[in-house]
Amino acid sequence: MLHNIFRLGMLLISWATLLLYPKRDFKRFLPVTIFVTGMVSILLVISHPYKLWKVSGSIKTRIFNDLCFTLGPFFVTNLWIFRLAYGNIWQYLGINLVIDYLLAFPVTKFFKKINIYQLERLKPLHFLSIIYSFAIFAYGFQHLFQKSKR
Repeated sequence: MLHNIFRLGMLLISWATLLLYPKRDFKRFLPVTIFVTGMVSILLVISHPYKLWKVSGSIKTRIFNDLCFTLGPFFVTNLWIFRLAYGNIWQYLGINLVIDYLLAFPVTKFFKKINIYQLERLKPLHFLSIIYSFAIFAYGFQHLFQKSKR
C-alpha cells in the first residue's frame, strides 16, 4: 500500500509542476515527449521477457509502476529539460547526462532498497547508456520536427 502511495505521489507531484509550464512550450515539446515516452514504453514491455529488471508484486503492480513512472516523472522531466535546454545541444546533453546518471545509479539503488524495482540482467551502466541514447534520439526528433514545421 505504501508503495502505491509513493508511486501515485511521484505522478501527481510531477504533473503539479506543469502548472508553472508555459502553454506554448507545452504544445511545442509535446510531440517529442510523446515520442520518447513511446520509446521507453517499448523498453518497459521488452524488459519483462528479457528480465532486464524486476518490479516487486503482481503484473498489475508492474503495470501501475510503469505507468506512474513513465507518465509521471519521466514525461514531465522531458518537457522541462526541453524547455530549459533545447537550442543548446551541449547544455541539453549535460543536463540529460546528470539526470540519467542519477536515475541509473542512486535512484535505482534507492528503489531497490525500498523494494520498488531492481535491475537484474541490466547493469546500471548499461541502463544509463540506454536512457541517455533515448535523450539523443529525442533531440534529433525535435530538431527534425521543428525543421519540418518551418
